[in-house]
Amino acid sequence: MSEGADLQEVKVQLEHLTTRVSEGRIGTADPWGGADVVISRSELPEQEGGWYPAPRQVITASAPELSWLFTQLRDIFAGCLDGQTKIEFFGRLANSALRYQARKQGEEALQDLLGAVLHEAFAIAEEMEDGVFHSLSVASGNEIVDDYIDEAERTGFIGVEETKRFFAEKGIQL
Repeated sequence: MSEGADLQEVKVQLEHLTTRVSEGRIGTADPWGGADVVISRSELPEQEGGWYPAPRQVITASAPELSWLFTQLRDIFAGCLDGQTKIEFFGRLANSALRYQARKQGEEALQDLLGAVLHEAFAIAEEMEDGVFHSLSVASGNEIVDDYIDEAERTGFIGVEETKRFFAEKGIQL
């Protein structure tokens, strides 16, 4: 199968996953930890020394559900990622969750949190299809390209209303 066809299948699977989330059929998983991202209900203790930088942390009461979503997205994008691009991919998903949390200031809604991450996943799939998905070959200090993108240039999650509008255009009420 060609890369374009693979990405079409990714988008189909993303739409199925989004429909599942919109219907409330959301699973749970053990706390996510991988690709320099940790999802947890509580902050990890700081580690002294060591070579590796601290992971990007998403602290949320919805850690089991968000971890489940990350696992689903890992499986959907498995054929599109390698050792370098997975850091950017999961970092961007985590950043979208963190941006959502910053906007909501403690007033999280599970479907909106998951919607923010799904919106980012759709944006990444589009960038991959267009050949403009970028990642750093060396990510010192756990930095990713997304950390340097201006808000006005984002194509994924930029707000709850924009995310709901994005999915409504796809016929999915989130």
